[in-house]
Amino acid sequence: MEKYLPVMSGDYKKKHYADGVFASIKKKTAKISFGIDIFFGIVFLGGAYGAYWASGRIEQYRLEGQDDMISAGYVILGVFAVLAVIGLACIVITIVRHARGTKKWKEKCAKNSGYTVSDMDEFERQTMNMECRAVKLLGTAQALANGQSDGILTRDYIYLADAHHSVFKIADLKAACLVRQTLKVDSMPVHKEHNFLTVMLLGRNRICAIAECTEESGRELISYLKEKNPRVYTADGNVISDEDFERLV
Repeated sequence: MEKYLPVMSGDYKKKHYADGVFASIKKKTAKISFGIDIFFGIVFLGGAYGAYWASGRIEQYRLEGQDDMISAGYVILGVFAVLAVIGLACIVITIVRHARGTKKWKEKCAKNSGYTVSDMDEFERQTMNMECRAVKLLGTAQALANGQSDGILTRDYIYLADAHHSVFKIADLKAACLVRQTLKVDSMPVHKEHNFLTVMLLGRNRICAIAECTEESGRELISYLKEKNPRVYTADGNVISDEDFERLV
């Protein structure tokens, strides 16, 4: 158990949650937002420069009497202008998202999880002040490559650090299953399928969470949750398809 669900030491908590769990979530999403801002900044600058260039070409066509080319110039101008607007809008959205304080992140996590802010306070209190475990479903190198952070397992809650930052009460879990995912990559003339394993959790209000895992780490987590909540459905520990899990929702 200590390999995949190790007890958090005081040093681990200070390193990862020095200012609390939700402050850590805010900090991690800020790093992601920075990368997104750079990408869409490039899109915005490219679109703005393209629109400026297209405007110059339109004026040149007009001076040269190439009226048949002016309409094409406006189409190109419109394409670049749309790219610039999309880039700018995405930058604004990520800036606003990053500007959320810790309180707002806590409220968002509560909403995503179907619980109250008081529940999130209790989850954070158990993480910071009680013995709890990290959820390490992948090796260090693979977790870094996938951008997958450690989850948190407290006395009453589990958090897989999924994209929606959903926190579940273990007692409310309806299902915890090993699910095989298939990612199809179609790049002519190559058609590939990439299969990988995930742990998927189903809580109340049909809220789900997902995290990639190995078969061994996934089984260990599911066994732990089954021990804590005997009512949770686990498909008898078998690997099921994504479609089979969707039927549970």
